Amino acid sequence: MKITHLVAAAAITLLSATSGYANTAASGKITAGSTFGTDNAFQFYNDSTAGEFITSLTWDLTPIGGFFDTTNAAPGLSSSGLQQSGLSDNVGAIFPTNAFQNGRPSLTISFTPNSFASGEKFIFGVDTDLFSCIDCVGINGNGFVGATVSAIFSNGQTRYGTYVLSNEAGFGSKVGITSVTAVPEPETYAMMLAGLGLIGAIARRRQRKHTA
Repeated sequence: MKITHLVAAAAITLLSATSGYANTAASGKITAGSTFGTDNAFQFYNDSTAGEFITSLTWDLTPIGGFFDTTNAAPGLSSSGLQQSGLSDNVGAIFPTNAFQNGRPSLTISFTPNSFASGEKFIFGVDTDLFSCIDCVGINGNGFVGATVSAIFSNGQTRYGTYVLSNEAGFGSKVGITSVTAVPEPETYAMMLAGLGLIGAIARRRQRKHTA
């Protein structure tokens, strides 16, 4: 994969304040033109109140047709594996193996209990690519628009969000993690509508029987 010299950024913000829970919040960004060959492309921060930890982070590139290219085996033959930056705090990150992760559209990184504390930062790199253009230039910051991310906190809360365009420095993408449920896929909406239509048809049939 070639490294692009374009500078793009993706910002990510996780905010939650539900009654009965400590405030859970986090933020992050992607600053490299491409995530290929860099150990600091993904930067993440725990902005929660004291005593609240992040237990796992999950990125899903399925909506944008992307995948994580971690070994020099198909689908991508030019890769950059998962690597934690020396600028990262010691947050107890548990990475999947590069062999397991290669070619998969989703990535989950877990953290040992009570490790990714409030005020700490987690920085890592990994190659990302598009199935539509394997080993081209990789995915830039604004290329993550439409991808989803979720975070699980030590109080049991899970938050979801979808990347949207950002005007940060005139480019990039950002996501707010505030939803308590995942965004349904289009197929799910279709099934829901079909179910509602069926219920309506049954109700109309019963009404005709009562009026007959």
